[in-house]
Amino acid sequence: MPIAKLSRTSLSGLAPINPVLKIGLSVGLMVVALCLQKLPAMAVLVGGLLLLTAQLRIRLVGLLYGVLTLTIFALSSAWLSGDWPKAVFSTLRLLAIVLPAPVLALTTPPSALIRALQALRLPSFLTLSLMIIWRFFPLIQQELQRIWEANQLRGIDLSRQPRQWFSGLMVPLVFQMVTYADEVTVGLQTRGYDPEAPRSCSQPLRWQHIDTLFCGVVALWLGVVGYLEWVR
Repeated sequence: MPIAKLSRTSLSGLAPINPVLKIGLSVGLMVVALCLQKLPAMAVLVGGLLLLTAQLRIRLVGLLYGVLTLTIFALSSAWLSGDWPKAVFSTLRLLAIVLPAPVLALTTPPSALIRALQALRLPSFLTLSLMIIWRFFPLIQQELQRIWEANQLRGIDLSRQPRQWFSGLMVPLVFQMVTYADEVTVGLQTRGYDPEAPRSCSQPLRWQHIDTLFCGVVALWLGVVGYLEWVR
């Protein structure tokens, strides 16, 4: 069972960008994607997002699965609506809505993401919950891979025996996630974690020149999108 991996890289050109700016841009891009109605504007928006996606290392198998899924979605839309341009537009809109959050989040170090959530004045318990949930995603991926390989070593090919997915895949995964949750709880308790205690930050978020440059590039990009949508 090949599992697509999106890995965060410290060499990404987006890594130094202010994470609060990334969060705002992510929300803004999804709003813009919902407002656009013309195919050229949507194509430019998605093209820019694909350039941002190039900052991530994506496994070839995962990329092929993504292309296959989008192709099936486009063909299904075209068959149901009988309108190819509309089907292509719907596929591009789906990409524009799905891509911003994972691309901008996966190019942000966890420590910077925590500082961004704290800068937004979110409650401490909510910040902790979001970070734990986010950390669990790669753990789930790793455990799925290990369980799948363990079954293969026992001579069980789950890809040809879907009836055993529940007992051979889901049940061990649930037990492993419960174990991780217990370990996190014990770790917080033994370290005296108090969500109401005041926090300090040795590296507070600051606006840098690269953030200004990034805003300029994004403004130019969205300006082209707006021109194609509302002026041309």
